[in-house]
Amino acid sequence: MAHSDTPSSGKRSLAQRVLLGINIFLVIACLGAAAGFAKVRTTLQSVPVVDIGSTLTPDAPSTEPRNFLIIGTDSASRLDESDPITQGRSGLGRLADVIMILRVDPADGTAKLLSVPRDTRLAIAPDGRMDRINTGISGSNGPRNLIRTIKRNFGVSIDNYVQVDFLAFKQLVEVLGGVPVYFATPVRDANTGLKVEEPGCILLDRDQALAYARSRHFQFYFDGRWKNDGTGDLGRITRQQDFIKRALRRASDKGIRNPGTAVGLVNAGTKAVTLDSTLDVGTILDLVRQFRNFNPDSLQTDQVPTIGAPRGGIAYQEVEWDPTLPLLLPFQGVAPGAEPTVSNVLVDVRGPSEDATTTSSELDTAGFDAEALDSGRSGSSTTVTYGPQGRTAALLLAAQLEDLPTLKFDESIVGYRVILNLGSGFGGVRSTPLPLDQLPPDLAPTPPTTTTLPPPTTVATTVDGSTTSVPTENSNRPAPPGVVPTDPVKAAACH
Repeated sequence: MAHSDTPSSGKRSLAQRVLLGINIFLVIACLGAAAGFAKVRTTLQSVPVVDIGSTLTPDAPSTEPRNFLIIGTDSASRLDESDPITQGRSGLGRLADVIMILRVDPADGTAKLLSVPRDTRLAIAPDGRMDRINTGISGSNGPRNLIRTIKRNFGVSIDNYVQVDFLAFKQLVEVLGGVPVYFATPVRDANTGLKVEEPGCILLDRDQALAYARSRHFQFYFDGRWKNDGTGDLGRITRQQDFIKRALRRASDKGIRNPGTAVGLVNAGTKAVTLDSTLDVGTILDLVRQFRNFNPDSLQTDQVPTIGAPRGGIAYQEVEWDPTLPLLLPFQGVAPGAEPTVSNVLVDVRGPSEDATTTSSELDTAGFDAEALDSGRSGSSTTVTYGPQGRTAALLLAAQLEDLPTLKFDESIVGYRVILNLGSGFGGVRSTPLPLDQLPPDLAPTPPTTTTLPPPTTVATTVDGSTTSVPTENSNRPAPPGVVPTDPVKAAACH
């Protein structure tokens, strides 16, 4: 897996910019369909891996909830040189154009999928430059920096990393014999080659499925003329999430009933991904067993709310934090109304390299998700900085340190993430933490609370036949993605 050290220009063509991210859950479903085959374990051992280092959460049992970061790059390295996508284009493989966080919980058999729009403007690791999130994959440490970017901006730990490429999508759709999608009207996209001339339940082949999943200039025929969907990448995310559910359903039906197809799914699925080096065969097979009967329709999908905020000719999206924060809570691992435990706390350890590395390792051993940042010494005092949700997280960390730190509040820090700055007098990490009730009561002032509500909404029907909240006319937010004519009953029956 090679990446350029410099991000590509924002002027790349559409075919370079877009790629459907195959959900790891689809791969798990493919494997689960053939779980009885002896070759599965051997096949899994051939999956390419990448070393992410200490950026991932310390290993957790396969029975515990975990977050997968799933990305689709614009890499064309496995495509034939004659493929039209590669013609006349340079700089492929530099961006993470589909970014999804999948949370699976074996205890209750649930799965949640949160997509991050690729143009979202955030502080990009390691240097904090403000840029599109999809540039975070650039450079030799791309996967590690993209994970750091997710953790530092959204306060979400990442347990495992999954990367997929362009060719894999075509292979999986071909093995499935196509994927059925319902269209209430004719649709098209001249940029990707999508062309559905008649409404109904259409079995998309590998090429039309790819054109549908890539579509950013989606048009539908209604009232005697072609109309633009007008939602760009945001609408594409909605269609991709719906496609994932349909592909999962198709994989389950085809794989379980047809042994030959099941083996093909295993082969295509394992060739489709690059995994982090900590995701071993045993863990994958445990997930297969736990989710073998998972109902694709129960996959909960959402996307980070953003609003267009172009700068310098670049079409950035800015996060709307008020409606985003509640969406992040399930991925941060703390039940509503509950307090975090050490396993929920993300710690950035800042200090001289050796000290930060040692402290980070000791905090990982204590159960935190800690990472060392080589940033030099910042004064004699050790400090812990926390955000609006992080007071308890800061106290848990303070209780784990030999000497009480100074606690500081920063309203920009999201979730249960805290920043530990090692002072010159830092005394180290305790083997056993102090009880929280033994800490000084005024050590961490309660942060100010503000309550802001998302804009008022009404309900509309989306392209996948479900319902979505639509901002009212006095809202500054754009209409949600994928609002086109549909028939929910027929869409649900399209298998």
